[in-house]
Amino acid sequence: CFPIPCIAMSDQQQRVAAAKNEIGAFSDMYNRMLKQCFEKCVEHFHESELSLGENTCLDRCVGKYVESQQKVGEQMAKVTAQMSQI
Repeated sequence: CFPIPCIAMSDQQQRVAAAKNEIGAFSDMYNRMLKQCFEKCVEHFHESELSLGENTCLDRCVGKYVESQQKVGEQMAKVTAQMSQI
């Protein structure tokens, strides 16, 4: 095994592992958002479609959840950048 192909393979494996972690984190966030917003906004199952109030609540809930996750991600990126400079 030559050093260059081994390093490239290791680098590729690292990228695949990072992608899998990112997909897992996104899936986890999506599932938590779905659970929280559904529990908060959907009150009954008597009708086949969501009511206007339920739709409005879900829209606001998802919007706030996504916005908060973006803010957390931005802060984490700042902290990570600061730590890498140390």
